[in-house]
Amino acid sequence: MGSPWSRWSVYEYMKHRFVRTGQVPDQDELQAEFAGIDQTELQEGIAEFDTIAAGWPGMEMQHATEID
Repeated sequence: MGSPWSRWSVYEYMKHRFVRTGQVPDQDELQAEFAGIDQTELQEGIAEFDTIAAGWPGMEMQHATEID
């Protein structure tokens, strides 16, 4: 059975975390929160957040570090 998490789960988590705290979660936090997620889904969720949040007024992006 695959992971119950998708890129949209990651995006929503990042969005809510940023709105509540003003901070973008880092790669370590995302890995812990979404243990077992397919890494492609994780990276696509991060990319989706970065793309959408970049258009928010006054948003200074703090990118989650990508896995090499």
